[in-house]
Amino acid sequence: MKYWLINFIIIIFYIQINAQSNINPRISLVGTFNTQTFLGKDVENKGKLIFNTPELELFIDDYLNPYAKATADIAYEDGEFNVEELYASIVRGLPLDVQIKAGKYLVGFGKLNEIHAHAWAFTNRPLFHQIYFGKEGFNDIGFNFSFILPTESFYSSLDLGIFKGDAISKSEVSDPENSDLVNDWRGTNPIFVGKLGTFFTLSDFTNIEVGLNASYGVHAKSDNFEKSNTFLGQSVNNTLKYFYGGFDFKYKYRPDQYTSLTIQGGGLWNHRDALRDYSNFGALISLLNQKSIDTFGGYIYLDYVFKKQFSVGLKYDYTNGIIGDDPSFFTLSNDDQNHTQGIEGWIGFYPVEHTLVFRLNVQHLTFSFASAQIKEPETTITLQMIFSLGPHKAHPF
Repeated sequence: MKYWLINFIIIIFYIQINAQSNINPRISLVGTFNTQTFLGKDVENKGKLIFNTPELELFIDDYLNPYAKATADIAYEDGEFNVEELYASIVRGLPLDVQIKAGKYLVGFGKLNEIHAHAWAFTNRPLFHQIYFGKEGFNDIGFNFSFILPTESFYSSLDLGIFKGDAISKSEVSDPENSDLVNDWRGTNPIFVGKLGTFFTLSDFTNIEVGLNASYGVHAKSDNFEKSNTFLGQSVNNTLKYFYGGFDFKYKYRPDQYTSLTIQGGGLWNHRDALRDYSNFGALISLLNQKSIDTFGGYIYLDYVFKKQFSVGLKYDYTNGIIGDDPSFFTLSNDDQNHTQGIEGWIGFYPVEHTLVFRLNVQHLTFSFASAQIKEPETTITLQMIFSLGPHKAHPF
């Protein structure tokens, strides 16, 4: 990690020196400090204060020329530096006002997934994001083409993208941080993502945004698994495919600069090929049988800002799959038997908008199993402070 830090400092120093004679990029720093305690019958370190290692994100972005811009997001989490995002965008100059985005970035599947966690009103990522995308959300490498649709009475857009697909396998492989293992699991099979978005102005104080999302591709190669069921005449396809269908919305009412009400939500339907383990003849023979499964997940939250500096909110989560399970082909995004529910509440203080937030957040999770297995409810209490230094602006709407 020491060498990462040295290289990191050298890069920043070089950027600052070179910027004096070249393009002067915008550089921003976001820091996050979390102190947590965990409550529950079976939780580790029950009732103890856990002081997490501070996290940071370094944002470097600006226009390359009048037609294109570039963005980098370098993150320090869990004691390591990672490139969270690195992409370039052509924002004007193409026929029909088409915009093209290429690189590694947060994919536009749902409104919330595109927004960095430090800009959320709450602390914890929606449960279905964790199940179907992984703990970092739908972050992938690829191209996206964005079209503004010719609707006169309201704004609408269509996004079509093709991506490597790493995010899809992260809830299945035993070590989702091992890029070689992720590649071996799926092979070189791209995935496709689309989004239809609309924005309406309902009044001088009220806006609403609605989106429909879809993603399709291969989530695993079946030759990773034993095909012991072929003697029954049943075959397993070479590739196991998935389809995600999703929706999202955001409603915001802001009668003045001191007060606002935001109601936002989203959901996902997961239809995929899965393998199931069946035992016959007194469990002497273990069989794998391919089947299609359908699972769901969603969230909705309300955040009320008053006196410009204070906010209070509540979020409800539901998803198939058990949060905290180890990734495998029978858990998380492949689990159609069990589910997790969550209630999350918070109160926040914003001394000056978009520069600092101090938040107390409480999340309570309950787990339901189709079998006799039991997992006790868990509660996480988080005291959080986030600061933003530099020109990195709030996300639109």
